[in-house]
Amino acid sequence: MIVTDLGRMKAYRITRDEDDPTTSPAFEDLVDDDLKNLHSRKSERVTDQAGRFPSGRTGLAAGEKHNEEKEALQSQLDSIVDRINDVAKREPGRICLAAPQPMHRKLLDALRPEVRDRVFRDLALGLVKAPKLELLQRFQLT
Repeated sequence: MIVTDLGRMKAYRITRDEDDPTTSPAFEDLVDDDLKNLHSRKSERVTDQAGRFPSGRTGLAAGEKHNEEKEALQSQLDSIVDRINDVAKREPGRICLAAPQPMHRKLLDALRPEVRDRVFRDLALGLVKAPKLELLQRFQLT
């Protein structure tokens, strides 16, 4: 089970006691990554100081790079996809995946095909902070 947003990614291995089906599934933490510090903050990449980006003869343009935020977002999304692919490579079996609506479809589309084929339940929800019992219920694993 993998739950992620742009700030955090968690991956769990879910196991059941086959001898006692009345017990709850057990969660084993595989990954708990803080993705906020993965890339520099916008304030470290952008300045409002005039002259930062030379233009023309004076070299004192007041403009900023307009696509920088979009590029940083794509870079962070690519890093999350790489992490999901790495977890899937190490862990056999089916995958449950949850990510918030704005990034959900982009994540699924960017996964390696063999990883995407293993996703049997995916939710367009931000469940990173959800309790484990709620995760089981949302993915209908209870």
